[in-house]
Amino acid sequence: MAIEDFPILAGRLRQVQTGKLEVVVDSDNLNIPKFTEIQSSIDFDKYEAANFNPALLPTGAVKPTAFLRGGFQEENIKLADICIVRLKDCGGVVLSVSIAHAVVDGYGFNLFMHRWAEINKKLVADNTATDLGVSNAVCNRSILQKAVPTPQEPCLSVLHNMYIPSSYLSRLFAWVSPGIRGTIFDSIHAFADISISCFHVSRETLDQLRQSVKKNSSTNLRISDNDVLMAAITIAYAQSILKHESERTNTGLASWLKSAFLGSSSKNPKNFVTAEAADIRHRIPNGNLENYSGNSAISMMVHSPIELLQIPASSEALTQVALGVRKSTNEITSEYIAQSIHEAESESDFVFRPLVHNTFVAERMMVTNLSRFTFYTTDFGWGIPQFVGPVNAKFPKFTWFYPAHPSKGGIYIHLNDYSNILQQMQTNSFWTEISDFVY
Repeated sequence: MAIEDFPILAGRLRQVQTGKLEVVVDSDNLNIPKFTEIQSSIDFDKYEAANFNPALLPTGAVKPTAFLRGGFQEENIKLADICIVRLKDCGGVVLSVSIAHAVVDGYGFNLFMHRWAEINKKLVADNTATDLGVSNAVCNRSILQKAVPTPQEPCLSVLHNMYIPSSYLSRLFAWVSPGIRGTIFDSIHAFADISISCFHVSRETLDQLRQSVKKNSSTNLRISDNDVLMAAITIAYAQSILKHESERTNTGLASWLKSAFLGSSSKNPKNFVTAEAADIRHRIPNGNLENYSGNSAISMMVHSPIELLQIPASSEALTQVALGVRKSTNEITSEYIAQSIHEAESESDFVFRPLVHNTFVAERMMVTNLSRFTFYTTDFGWGIPQFVGPVNAKFPKFTWFYPAHPSKGGIYIHLNDYSNILQQMQTNSFWTEISDFVY
């Protein structure tokens, strides 16, 4: 029933030109999401004692990939993959839901989960799903295209820093089908020692960090939780990366590949780049996009001087990086949005450039902030979740901010990366001072 309100999840991908996809929903040829159930050998108490570490889930419960998979024919790719893991002795369930980023972003995912829970809760209560009304969610991308203004100026200077140069690999990935592309990326990292770690930053610590930034700032700019968290993770992660890079020799095949595919853009970078997904729904005046469930995220880039990040962390350094985040956030104007989407739709390999760059360039990370989403009001009829978080996507340099359970407060930081980098994070003096290791 929830799929009826989100029909795009039963659609089929079609590659219409290099790097461009469309989703076709044919009522006579639906692509029904994959749905599986698995029995776990552990009970809820053991899972809770491990802080809900997804590594304890049985093999097959989660599909650790950041990319579309399902064969070489894009029309066979499932756009949604759902798995229910039943814990031992009827102790509860773990719901694993994976939806293609091509059709929803975090906001749209949250809309879908709430609608699904609303329907299920009604069925649990009285075995009917009447009187629920019609979902307001809309997935037609034409609504977004109508809301986004036409670029009025030459390319903004701030966007030049966002555009990663095209490369042989990015053009190749734009040319091949989504299934082949996913297989290639998965193969690249299949045997890499990539895992996921979770850290908790308390509400009290967040407030202290914000006050420190405000005290050391000479401006009257509003400083948000996101500004502080982005600054903190940038400093700790950059220090961990730089320490790791200094302990190894960057020569041989890996160095040659890096130079060959990325050229001069990968040589001796002066800045550490933190890329964050920015939702444009509330940033377009009179856009009326609050019910749009498709992907409306664009990239925001924060460039922090490596020279600043190499020194021991201080309140002054935190302030400087946080102000850089705030400046980048404030630059996401209607014109910035218009030009970003125009470039993404006109350059066939635009969306693949950061993925290639991220693979070979150490001084970079990607962040998605989901901490404002109402995951803990999603009630399927048996109460709210005890824990919500991502699984190991088997792709490095990805970070997610998730809300913690209401009884705990604060924010969970989930970092997907090579194990040796995560080990550096766990021993970074600044990071261990402001966060607690969860798993």
